[in-house]
Amino acid sequence: MTSHRTIHQADGPVAAAIGLLARQGFDATSVEELAEAAGMSRSTFFRKFGSKEDVVFADHERILGQVIERLAESRQEPLAAIEDAALLVFDHNLRSCETSRARYELMQAVPALRDRELVTSHRYERAFLQHLTARLPGGVRHEHTAVAFAAAVVAVHNAFLRQWLRGAPEDGAPASGAPGDVEPDAAARERSTALAAELHALSGIFRPVLLGPLATAQPSPTVVVTVLTAGADKETVAQAVRDALR
Repeated sequence: MTSHRTIHQADGPVAAAIGLLARQGFDATSVEELAEAAGMSRSTFFRKFGSKEDVVFADHERILGQVIERLAESRQEPLAAIEDAALLVFDHNLRSCETSRARYELMQAVPALRDRELVTSHRYERAFLQHLTARLPGGVRHEHTAVAFAAAVVAVHNAFLRQWLRGAPEDGAPASGAPGDVEPDAAARERSTALAAELHALSGIFRPVLLGPLATAQPSPTVVVTVLTAGADKETVAQAVRDALR
């Protein structure tokens, strides 16, 4: 069973508008109807979203902001940080499954929305590239390889996303047009895990070039297990660890 979560407050009007567009058709839906579905006046709708095309991707404005913020705060090495950021975007789509599927249906019917999707993808790609190039080691400069990595991350993410969107909706997903976040089910979590593994493998290909060969030669942590009697003093513990490492 899929457990429902409260939709992010900023995404509620977006989900309602996209749901209406999917049900009625893009051209058949007026701005006035969208504003009503979003719970705002026509003037507020224009001020907040700008147009029907803009509202279809408005939730990604928030997610892109989160991606940029997470990258800026990350203490991971840059390729791993970008993997994490791409998974954040994928997770947003999984949790907003009904909105994501409705948007996908709209893009298949409206060429202008497919063009807008390309613009949105490019903005993620640019955020990844800027993070990576700002953190490349001083003596390593492979700008074109960095461009290739950022583009590859977006391409792999989008391939996984489209494969999931083309599949049958999960059991327990909300009925069409019912906006709301849901906790991803087992199948969706499996897709997220598979994407994480694919992105990790992709980083492994690019890492030696972008970060240098030593970046792939980090020593594995050593785990020591030893059994001591209760009340053993520090020197006894230290000696037991030294013995175990021999």
